[in-house]
Amino acid sequence: MAANMTFKPVRTRQTIQDQVYDQLREALVSGAFEAGESFTISALAEKFMTSHMPVREALRRLAAENALRISSTGTAIVPWLDVTELRQICQARLILEPATAAIAFPLIDADVLRDLNEILPRHTSSADSGDIETMLDANRAFHFRIYRASGNEVLFSQIENLWLRSGPYVRYLSDRMGEMLRSGQKTVFTSRHGDMIDAIHAKDAAAFEQAMHADISATHELLFDLLSSGTT
Repeated sequence: MAANMTFKPVRTRQTIQDQVYDQLREALVSGAFEAGESFTISALAEKFMTSHMPVREALRRLAAENALRISSTGTAIVPWLDVTELRQICQARLILEPATAAIAFPLIDADVLRDLNEILPRHTSSADSGDIETMLDANRAFHFRIYRASGNEVLFSQIENLWLRSGPYVRYLSDRMGEMLRSGQKTVFTSRHGDMIDAIHAKDAAAFEQAMHADISATHELLFDLLSSGTT
């Protein structure tokens, strides 16, 4: 487990297991852990300042979501990168996310549009400055604001799981993103969000869905290229 990884002590009225689960889930989906990284129940319990039981149960929940693997000794392991798995995640995302965006499109009101317009400059400015963590956070906030607008919690939960399982790939890409941004590849990561907002203003549902599809495809194609070439 990364030495600089910090978690908040679990002391609120929410169950301890849920607090441990929520913080680990957020760390995984944001790419805080590298593929193959491992951590023991004891180490996590110490960081969370709690007993082993809630940590063990939180890890079991994450393993059930395929976000972690649990070894025979009880050690939690972040899944290794796998091109076949990445392709399957990409296929699922390209089915679910543009469809959810299409459901959301007629439901996007002034409040949703305001939120998207607030997120967009944070996304682009962080790309300009090379602030990868903020850029990734803004990217997720932009997408999830759209998906939540659909009002379809079944689809949203499936999408959340796909992003959770994408965590190791997010980390792999983020470790290489700084050089890409410096070499002028910013538009790969940022241009489609602006296209989506333009489509909302134009009341063009097809263009909106197409921009969402293109945004997901561009990132995954980049990941495929990096993994296939063995870029380290």
